[in-house]
Amino acid sequence: MPVHVPYARRSSDPDVVAAPPGRSAPRPSRSPFWAAVRSHMLLFAIVLVVIGVAGTAYWGLRVHQRISASTLADAIAGREHASAVRCVEQQSNGAVWACGLVYNAASVCLIADVNPVGDWNTNDGADLCDHRSELTAILPDPITPTAVAADMANQRAFPGARCVKVPTTKVRWACLQPGGACMLVRVVPWRPLAPSPSDACDHIPAFKKRHGKA
Repeated sequence: MPVHVPYARRSSDPDVVAAPPGRSAPRPSRSPFWAAVRSHMLLFAIVLVVIGVAGTAYWGLRVHQRISASTLADAIAGREHASAVRCVEQQSNGAVWACGLVYNAASVCLIADVNPVGDWNTNDGADLCDHRSELTAILPDPITPTAVAADMANQRAFPGARCVKVPTTKVRWACLQPGGACMLVRVVPWRPLAPSPSDACDHIPAFKKRHGKA
């Protein structure tokens, strides 16, 4: 009867050695030099962003031309119904302007403030237009009775009047309506008309009589 003998290792069989448990490769140590470089690069990028934002804001507020003279003059003329408007820069970026407006005989001076997006508003310019040759060039010369009468009708609701310069004066005009109402008004460059009731028409030869035909 055959006998089974358990397998016996032969001398020719190779040795089998169990592999040690697997280990992850060691992480390379972080170089202090490159860490410092990355930190400085991040700081540099932040500084560039801040400079860019500040530069853009400065350009928008101080350098960028906010509006052109012709665009502003046309817009003001349309709003004010003036026959002539001219604007002169007070700041090089178009943020502040002195604008002279002429209606017929009357003229006013406005200061225009323009924001960075081009929107504008105006206020009384007082003496801002005086002695500005670019603006005085649009003043009417000479002032005619028809022009004074037109401004009295359009700006001061005094229609149908006949206006005459008061003798021996330079800027005073008397305006007489057919119904006999008389107004005295000063026509001065860059000042709005401010008429007041008066009996001056009784003393002006050009008017036959206050309650008659003008």
